[in-house]
Amino acid sequence: MSVEQLKEYRWSSYWYLFNKRARPAFLDCSGALEAAGGLADTPKGRLQYLNYLKWLSTDDAAQKEMAFDKMCRGWALGTKEFKKALLEEVENDTEADHESEVVPRYDGENLREANELRWEILLDKGLAAMGQDANSILNDRKSAAWKVSLATLLKQKTSATNVWITKQLNMGTPDAVSRYVSEFRIAGGDKKTTFKELTTNVMT
Repeated sequence: MSVEQLKEYRWSSYWYLFNKRARPAFLDCSGALEAAGGLADTPKGRLQYLNYLKWLSTDDAAQKEMAFDKMCRGWALGTKEFKKALLEEVENDTEADHESEVVPRYDGENLREANELRWEILLDKGLAAMGQDANSILNDRKSAAWKVSLATLLKQKTSATNVWITKQLNMGTPDAVSRYVSEFRIAGGDKKTTFKELTTNVMT
């Protein structure tokens, strides 16, 4: 991908540099502009930054000096909060484009962190929607109805493993999670209005 093409790539901070009004509050582009020669966050400064990147993309010596080989690791660079926000934005836009309730699944060793962050996003939303918190997770029964409902939702909408769900919701053993979820579905719990409302609240 060329520098010119990168400008059109929606899922990078570079796109936000040229779309200032769409930038999330936590994204500060001033560091990159400053490092490129004290450039201003203006149309002229952004154009100068574009030209700087074009030069940098062809200068091997400059790339080596800046340790480019160490930068190209992982699916995203930033805080945990930034990565979560990026995932939510990507998936919200994907759902809008395809008009589908299916959440994209991230696969591959390099995207393991992305997977777990997605699971955590839905877990946090589910806890908030059900009025539960860390104390509830610790003190309520391992088979508490709200835990089983949330575990079922995670199994339906993500690739979350039983091991991960067991640890996050304090549900005993991975086998127990499978049993609780199976019994919940057989009893028609996932067809009830309360579960559908939970799903709607978490997935929007």
